[in-house]
Amino acid sequence: MSAQNRKTTVWNHAPELPLQSMPYWHWPPRPWAVLRWLFQNFLQVSDRALFLAYSFAIAFWLMPFVPAEAALAWDWSALVLLRNLVAVFLVVGGLHIWFYGIDGQGNVMRFDARPITGRKNALFLFGYQTWDNMFYTLIYGVPIASGFEIAVRWAYANGWTMQVTFADNPVWFILLFPLLTLLQGLHFYLIHRLIHWPPLYRHVHSVHHRNVNVGPWSGLSMHPVEHLFYFSSLLIFLVLPAHPVHMMFLLHWQLLGAPTGHSGYEAVFAKNKARILIGGFFHQLHHRYYECNYGSPEFPLDKWFGTYHDGTEEMTAVIRDRKRRMHAK
Repeated sequence: MSAQNRKTTVWNHAPELPLQSMPYWHWPPRPWAVLRWLFQNFLQVSDRALFLAYSFAIAFWLMPFVPAEAALAWDWSALVLLRNLVAVFLVVGGLHIWFYGIDGQGNVMRFDARPITGRKNALFLFGYQTWDNMFYTLIYGVPIASGFEIAVRWAYANGWTMQVTFADNPVWFILLFPLLTLLQGLHFYLIHRLIHWPPLYRHVHSVHHRNVNVGPWSGLSMHPVEHLFYFSSLLIFLVLPAHPVHMMFLLHWQLLGAPTGHSGYEAVFAKNKARILIGGFFHQLHHRYYECNYGSPEFPLDKWFGTYHDGTEEMTAVIRDRKRRMHAK
């Protein structure tokens, strides 16, 4: 089905439904399907492939991990913050301008065609969704993410981590990239279920869920407590044997991947072709229906715990019935 006409009665556009689990979890195992999926997502033009390339550029060229970072100092710490701010402005701001500023592809490959900007709404800071989202992203999100990066850089420089190079163990070095997306999916599911606990939801996570229909700036629009939970995944490098490039990849998978995953579109579409795959429909379902898809497509915890929404209208009815029973208690 073409990008222009793949619609359901609920969504302007959707990927092929029902959503399928990642090939990692097929039984019996399908190794060729796994290899094909890895090639498509890590070695072709997709957001994660671009994050991977950017992480190599930083770790080996633009801002490598150096012994001088053993001493915390404002000069190199400020450069970390500045670099992350520039990356967010370029990626998130660029996507917002393309999708919602110049309307670069209209509703082509857009999940929910309802507007996210324009009408004033007292629910948001400053009255507008985009301004609210930018405030939480830039004032809290980027500084907190940068703080975790600075802390891990400091730990690396002081020799408190277990470093692995490609020459030491090339198989582990390569496999760790997809493994990190799996581990992040596990971490995200656990913290996400926690912040849906009513007291934390009311005081913390509700900030993010103001965005029922999402845009790129919505990805990191969170209460600062949620930012602390979200980026705490980077602490795994205190115990996991890895190279600094792996830490940079996980950072960008979250810092830039959350905005691309909340863009509201399946791909950047230009000249009659999907140019950059960015996905996000799995999580778009969570923003619409709340009590489903707490994790990520990488790790099937939602399937195992009965909170999986596959995008079909039949599953929407199941989710809504469960919500009614939850609120009736």
